[in-house]
Amino acid sequence: MIMSEDEIEQFVNLWMAVKPYITAKDKYDACQKFLMTLEDSIDIQEITDELVGFDGTIDKVIRDNYTEHVDLDEFNEDDEEW
Repeated sequence: MIMSEDEIEQFVNLWMAVKPYITAKDKYDACQKFLMTLEDSIDIQEITDELVGFDGTIDKVIRDNYTEHVDLDEFNEDDEEW
């Protein structure tokens, strides 16, 4: 299933609404579970390009779990902390 930009934005907004209530050490795991739950309805790999850029935690989970190739040269350590 391909999602519209509005639907993608709604899912990201939902994540952003609950994220402040999750402890820092649990955010990655919570985001991973969030995306796994979405995967029951949609193919995350089809929309990874649209999801990347909204939130650093989502970006990390996508890089670690949904992309086959990560170009480490593109990551700038000054942009965000790991």
